[in-house]
Amino acid sequence: MKKYLIYLGFMSLVILFTGQSCVSLNSNNTKPTTSGPAGMFVSTDKGDTWKQISALPTADGVKSISGVSVYHIFEDPEDTSAMYLATRSNGLFYSYNDGVSWQHSGPPFSSGFIYSIAIHPKNKCIVYSATGSQVFKTNDCSRSWVEMYRESRSDVKIISLAFDPFFANDIIVAEDNGDLLKSVDEGKSWMLVNRFGLKISEIWADSLQQNVWYIITRADGLYRSTDGGTTWVSLKDKMSAFSGSLDFRRFLMNYTKPGVIYWISTYGILISNDSGDTWASLPLITPPGSANIYGFAVNSLNDQEIYYTATISDRSTFYRSLDGGKNWVTKKLPSGQIPTALRVKPGQDTVLYLGFTIPPTQ
Repeated sequence: MKKYLIYLGFMSLVILFTGQSCVSLNSNNTKPTTSGPAGMFVSTDKGDTWKQISALPTADGVKSISGVSVYHIFEDPEDTSAMYLATRSNGLFYSYNDGVSWQHSGPPFSSGFIYSIAIHPKNKCIVYSATGSQVFKTNDCSRSWVEMYRESRSDVKIISLAFDPFFANDIIVAEDNGDLLKSVDEGKSWMLVNRFGLKISEIWADSLQQNVWYIITRADGLYRSTDGGTTWVSLKDKMSAFSGSLDFRRFLMNYTKPGVIYWISTYGILISNDSGDTWASLPLITPPGSANIYGFAVNSLNDQEIYYTATISDRSTFYRSLDGGKNWVTKKLPSGQIPTALRVKPGQDTVLYLGFTIPPTQ
């Protein structure tokens, strides 16, 4: 039993640092075991039922993305029908028709791990994407790509990209070693703006509060800037009262209420109404620290409607609350793979999208 617990703890760390959700273990405790399709699913009834959306039209006929491991779903701020799928080994997929059909980007994104995508806040056909070592840009809705930045250090990965929603020419690159780079000319040139010296997971720009940015670290909590990224303050001490809250899983901003942010961690789900100065925990059915939460979404039209997916032991479940977390409904998921990405369609609060990942075998 002791060896099992040690192994389980190790696997949890591996999952955390690779951004994967939880996995079940077989009887030999040697590799994760899951079943069913990956790819994307849609629900039109708030998660009661699900339908697979996997059509990939090609010159050789309609293929499927059901074997694709979804890392993140990225939204277009101007077009709610557009979605970009960053995958773990199959490159970049995108849909401009709510996932009815998908397109597979050509080189350099026809394969490999896609770490981040940033869509221009004013022009949907301008997209930036990161492979870990390079940043590329398209001006023609993903038909062709041009390299904009290359990281020469082999031990450093470009982990996250974000546009400034108030200054559309400005884009920030976050690297996993804690370096922040900024361009004010859409990527033609770059400057170093900060060296955190911490393992960074993501960078977010607040679309409702000008000059407010967030840095998400893997194990040191949340950092905030109120001057466009020039100076930063750690919110770690404000979060540490919740055991396990520094072990990051997901982050989300409310796009209709300034200052409302959500932090998902080993502890569970925390919410702040003042940009991270104070925090409260959402009451969950499961005790703090007992469920591994990766898929998380909130209805932008009604933030009392909250959704998440979680894995406990070898079972993943869909959770829904319509009253801000006071009461929860649980539903079976449409696949036995890992539910890693969840999205509520803006403007259509009955429509949810869910992406699954097939865990690595070693």
